[in-house]
Amino acid sequence: MSDMLAKAIRTAAKGSGWSVKRDVLSKRMDDHLLAVHPRRGSIGRIEFRAKPAAWDHMLWPILQIEGNDLQPASFHFTGAFTCDSPALLQQDLEPPASHEQFAREMVQLAERIPRMVSLWQEYDLARAIADERPQEPYRYHMTRVLERICCGDRQTACEICEAALQGDLDLRGFFSSTDKLTPSDANGRRQSLSFFDLAQLWISRH
Repeated sequence: MSDMLAKAIRTAAKGSGWSVKRDVLSKRMDDHLLAVHPRRGSIGRIEFRAKPAAWDHMLWPILQIEGNDLQPASFHFTGAFTCDSPALLQQDLEPPASHEQFAREMVQLAERIPRMVSLWQEYDLARAIADERPQEPYRYHMTRVLERICCGDRQTACEICEAALQGDLDLRGFFSSTDKLTPSDANGRRQSLSFFDLAQLWISRH
């Protein structure tokens, strides 16, 4: 991200109703979180992402992290310890687009999003992951677990966790934390556990 692009986005977004953090436009609508931003590692591509706030609000108890519940919408896309979500829209600009043009296109897309409710409410996560280009399903294994728990499908959530722990999934990164309910060792330390271990523990306790 360049400082010039971030400045152009802040200027273009004034009065739009969308907040700006770094190069991300974000907005909370009812129980959903929306974001428009440049695709990381790509030139000239704008993406729209959305997720229910419930997914991150489930993630934090699983990791036993406190204090994130009151964070602004931008935190759910720029902060640490938040779940990733696939792009529901991708828009390419002909290079070389100026920072100002890119920012205007971002804001124009963002202003259309609230009227496209069917796009971001109750979308099929598995299909959205499969439709995203390029395909990077490894980014969303934790999100799939959270989505299944929130839908009441704990069996599938446990199956995803088990597949991850057995090495059957392509895991290129995942969160780890400690279980505060596990007694500490003689040195006052607790073992670090993966998200998938902690998710199984959370399900067994609730």
